[in-house]
Amino acid sequence: MSVKKNDWVRSYSAGVWRVSAEVPAHFEPRASLHEPKELYDGPLFILKRIVNNKWKKAFAVETAHAAFVKPLNKADTKKLETFLSQNADVVVEFEAYDHPLDSILNIGFALKRKSDRAKLQNAVAQELGKELEEGVTCDQILRAIAKTPYAEFCGEAPQSATLQFVNCGHEIRRRELIYRKMVGLDF
Repeated sequence: MSVKKNDWVRSYSAGVWRVSAEVPAHFEPRASLHEPKELYDGPLFILKRIVNNKWKKAFAVETAHAAFVKPLNKADTKKLETFLSQNADVVVEFEAYDHPLDSILNIGFALKRKSDRAKLQNAVAQELGKELEEGVTCDQILRAIAKTPYAEFCGEAPQSATLQFVNCGHEIRRRELIYRKMVGLDF
């Protein structure tokens, strides 16, 4: 049985969740422009938890592949109906709970010196320019990295630095995840 928006479900994380949305079909980020583009083997759902396994309020948001999302069984459905009818204040709080969920793309580098991380970040930022604020795809990021003097260190081991790109709220354009922020990490 498939699930849809607003269905109550169980997921791989503990508790009772409601399906908030289905993430649109999109390409997986790839580590190299030479790798083939592949669609995520979804569907992928955004879930919002109302209670934990002890039926205590425990709001959270996560994404889960459809393989890990199951409709509530009859006993859980009955217990949830009772909980919702007896806890109107929790329901109101749950409905108002809004926690944006970001997706992260980490690209590792084997830099020779720790001080090169800031130089790498600046070089990639310069290549991307204002496009990063407008939103870039994984392929645009990889092309920008390829134009820097640090391209040869991308994906190599041992990893000493990471450029982390943030996709806010699962923004997708033309089946591509869109990244709008970049952070440099020393690992």
